[in-house]
Amino acid sequence: MRRLTAAPWRGYSRPVTRVVVLLLSLAVLGAGGVALAAGNPTAGKKVYLANGCGACHTFKAAGSTGTTGPALTKSRLVADAKRAKQPLTTFIRTSITKPNAYVAKGFSKGVMPPLAKLTKKQLDDLVAFVAKG
Repeated sequence: MRRLTAAPWRGYSRPVTRVVVLLLSLAVLGAGGVALAAGNPTAGKKVYLANGCGACHTFKAAGSTGTTGPALTKSRLVADAKRAKQPLTTFIRTSITKPNAYVAKGFSKGVMPPLAKLTKKQLDDLVAFVAKG
């Protein structure tokens, strides 16, 4: 009979332990190291379109080509979230609800209106849509 220790994984090889840790990390953070958004991206596209987001933002997934605000490319969003020291979905949510909290390089404060009229579900859906890219 095997004795239980404070570190039950010790009997396994390091590669197995690393794989388990990696899988748990991906389950918590989502693929690519980005926290998964709780909303529905399909419904989020409708929120994006209904609120005129495309008038200011270029976002390929929505077919929009606005240039008043930053382009919503995955690489730009990830880079801006990193500069703001926030997980991607937190950064997107904050950018929508408190747009002056972090302003992308080359853009000015006070241009984007906060979308405070969105319900929690609409906001969750919009964040999921933008994060999915």
